[in-house]
Amino acid sequence: MRGNLNGDAPLWTMSRPVAWRLIKRVIRRANIQGPQAMGKGLRHGFGVAMVTAGRRLPIHVLSQLMGHASTRVTAIYLQMVGEKQHRLAVEAWES
Repeated sequence: MRGNLNGDAPLWTMSRPVAWRLIKRVIRRANIQGPQAMGKGLRHGFGVAMVTAGRRLPIHVLSQLMGHASTRVTAIYLQMVGEKQHRLAVEAWES
């Protein structure tokens, strides 16, 4: 399952159905429920966690990891840095 990390090959070599089963397993084990309990929720959580971590990734690296075509899309996550913003994001997921 380990991808080639030379930059021009896919990061993941597994098929989409295999990846989906793995994601669902992670969601079940983590007891994630509600609207976040899908691949999109995990992906969004990853993006928020990476920009709010003590040691942030450069935006172009995060953009590549998230599969965004442009860093402008990834830049949206940079707005989620404060506790107030985090609370608003959580409330948005719950509504």
